[in-house]
Amino acid sequence: MSTTRKPATKPATSRTLEERDAQIAEDELLKGVPALKPATAFRQRDRSNLLKLGLQLSDVAGEDGEVDENDPRAAAAMLDLLADADEFFESIAVDRDAYVAWSEGLEHSEQVFSALIAKYTRAVGE
Repeated sequence: MSTTRKPATKPATSRTLEERDAQIAEDELLKGVPALKPATAFRQRDRSNLLKLGLQLSDVAGEDGEVDENDPRAAAAMLDLLADADEFFESIAVDRDAYVAWSEGLEHSEQVFSALIAKYTRAVGE
C-alpha cells in the first residue's frame, strides 16, 4: 500500500524575514522616542500634516531612499523636512517638554524622523 505524501507547506506568516528585520531595525532606531499620540487619535489636521510629510520625504529621497547631499536643493529640502517633522511630532507629543528635551539631544535625526514618518503613515493607512 502506497501512501501519498502531501507537499510540505511553509508556515503561514504575516511578514517576510525582510519585513521582520526592517521592523526590528525601526524599533531599535525609535527606542527612546517620547510617548506620542496614537494615529487612531489623530484629527484630520494631524493626518493631513503627516501625509504631507510623507510626500515631502518621497520628493526628497530618491528611489533608493537616499538624499543626494551634493545637490544643494535636495539638502535644503531635507532640512525643511526635518524642521517640519520635528514640529509635527512635537505637536502630537504626550509630554511636549519631554519631547523637546529628547529632540534637542537627537542624533541621526534624518533616519529617526524618516522612520517615525513611515511608522505613522502605515498606522494612518490601517
